Formats: sequence, structure tokens, C-alpha cells
Amino acid sequence: MAEVKNTTAQESPKTQRMIRLDIYVKKHPSITHEEFHERWSTVHGSLVKGWLAEKGIYRYTQFHSPPELTSASLGIHDDAKILDFDGHAEVVVPNIDVLRQLVKDNFFADHATPDQEAITDMGSVMRIIGYEEVHIENGKAVEV
Repeated sequence: MAEVKNTTAQESPKTQRMIRLDIYVKKHPSITHEEFHERWSTVHGSLVKGWLAEKGIYRYTQFHSPPELTSASLGIHDDAKILDFDGHAEVVVPNIDVLRQLVKDNFFADHATPDQEAITDMGSVMRIIGYEEVHIENGKAVEV
């Protein structure tokens, strides 16, 4: 198993292994794809981004996967199975303790969870956690 260096927020992201939590979601069956993507961007994203920034999150992104893009042929790996999710949230932190502190804070449960439950099929949610390596940044190859 790869050793994950415990880092501090003062270290440059280039000199540390950032911890990344990806949460994969499907839209709630009662709403359209368009409604899901619009609300996830405008309501849910706005609801959580200020709180996440205050808690030491390095990066929070939403990856939207509408059906018209998901089914697009690219000429590479076209026979591969398509991941069946409408999107995923990415949370990047300097160390695992930042994520553990988020769990202890009631903000998400009290404020974000009701919105999440309205737009997400909660039974579909999957997650993965690991570390991130950046090999190309701003269009340039970088040392890892």
C-alpha cells in the first residue's frame, strides 16, 4: 500500500499528496436531468462552498455528466462500460484530518443534507478516497 504523507496546509500542493474524496451521485428519480444539474450548481454548490472554504478545503468541484455527453463516442475506449452516474463531487484537502473535522461539524447534516436528499437518489451514492498526483498542470508537464 502506498504511504500517504501527512501534510499541513502551509505546504505547497506541488510538494504534497493531496487527499481527494470523490462522491458519485445519481439524480433523484422525481426530477429531470436538467433540474438536477441546475439545482446542484446553483443551490447546493452555493450552499456548501463558503462553509467548505472556511473548513480548510483546498478544492471543491462538481463534475456534471449529462446524458448527451455521457453517451458521446470519442474513438477511444468506446467499448468500455459507462459509469452510470449523473455527476460527482470532488473534495480535495491537505490531509485526512480536515475531512474528519467536516464530519464533526453539523453544518452539512443541518443545512446541506435536506437539499442533497431532494436532488439525489441517496441509495445510489458511492465514494472513493485516495491521493491525487498531478502530472500536467496549466498545460505543462510537471514533476511528481
